[in-house]
Amino acid sequence: MTKIPLLRCSCNGIIPSFISCFANSHSASAIAIRYYSDNVKCLDDALCRFRRMFSTQPLPSVFDFSKLLKTMVNMKHYSSVVSLFQQMLKSGIPIDGFILSIAINNYCLMHRFDCGFSVLAIYLKKGIPFNVVTFSTLVRGLFADNKIKDAVNLFKKLVREDICEPNEVMYSIVMNGLSKMGHTKKTLDLLRVMEQGSTKHNAYIYNIVIDALCKDRMIDDAISLFEEMKQKGIPPDVVTYSSLIDGLCKFGQWEEVRTLFFEMVNLNIYPDVRTFNILIDGLCKKGKLKMLRR
Repeated sequence: MTKIPLLRCSCNGIIPSFISCFANSHSASAIAIRYYSDNVKCLDDALCRFRRMFSTQPLPSVFDFSKLLKTMVNMKHYSSVVSLFQQMLKSGIPIDGFILSIAINNYCLMHRFDCGFSVLAIYLKKGIPFNVVTFSTLVRGLFADNKIKDAVNLFKKLVREDICEPNEVMYSIVMNGLSKMGHTKKTLDLLRVMEQGSTKHNAYIYNIVIDALCKDRMIDDAISLFEEMKQKGIPPDVVTYSSLIDGLCKFGQWEEVRTLFFEMVNLNIYPDVRTFNILIDGLCKKGKLKMLRR
């Protein structure tokens, strides 16, 4: 594992006990970012830009520094981001919640979610309010590292201790992580929990559950959920139809496949490459390729 000496990661376990200290914090306000590093094309450009910013008096705004760090994360220069972030902390350059979120995301992309958790201490020390994006990033990092139990425990802790209220993004992260590990029933149960609250429902979240049901050969439940989302005024999209068509193909329900295919076309939802690949693969395996001509 790559050694990261620049920020001490002293977590005893995946979820530090000090998270509970945040329970009464409020959501951070939205931050408008002024772009400062549009011309950064490589790591040398980014480092030169940082040195110029660091030596400028007065210092550029915290938004300028955050934009530069975000650009470097997008360029996948994760170790360099850690170095610059630590330099900012040591030099007393102003730090805000957006920069800390970038740092957490950077650590998670390095699969160093333990260091990501350690950044939470900086929020507390500096009195910076956090928001749901902060913890969504950590939950995503845990799932990416196959720490399923830890991700679920963190999610439960956030809800149980009222540390932050999950939004549709956090719910989708947890449901997607559970579904990819084959926990279809838990994914569906979480959808039902979400429906009882005030979180806005959308097609993306329903697609996660429908796809999980289809992959688990629970096609009747998938169709039922498909009808339910339409009744709730949530329009299905090409992902919804493709998942259902895939499930129906696996069961050899060709007339249902044909009906569903033409239903989506009539709704001006046009099949994409995945849809056609599903159809061709399923029909070829069953020797029914002539159905495509009809």
